[in-house]
Amino acid sequence: MEKKRMLKISRYYLMFMLVACTGASIWQLYLPQIGEAFTDWGISVGWQREISLWNIAIIVSIVIALGSNNTEMIKILVIQSVILCWLLGINHLISLLMNFTFKYLIHILGIFEVMLVGGVWGTYILFKYFIQQKGISIEHMN
Repeated sequence: MEKKRMLKISRYYLMFMLVACTGASIWQLYLPQIGEAFTDWGISVGWQREISLWNIAIIVSIVIALGSNNTEMIKILVIQSVILCWLLGINHLISLLMNFTFKYLIHILGIFEVMLVGGVWGTYILFKYFIQQKGISIEHMN
């Protein structure tokens, strides 16, 4: 029963990641001027397109994992998403702190949506279901 609960919560988490990555991919690909207006990074259409392509790859992986019900694939994508959320959220935090202004809404959203929601929620899932719960390790969740 615990394994089913872990899968259900992990699927909700990956659906959140799917929505977040899709939104980011759309604005980075089609509206790169948003990055210039609401970050301290300026505009770089090529870099934003490249980041959007990475998001598309993650989106495809999440869709495949959710569609296949493959427990191992879901676990790997949760781990990967948690790491990305913390790293990207910290990057937004550093950028905001280096040149603080409320104008940089993407950095503020990056801190809250990516780091606090994606990072904290994902870390909770990892610790509750992959590490602490009854001594279950990732290898034993097969």
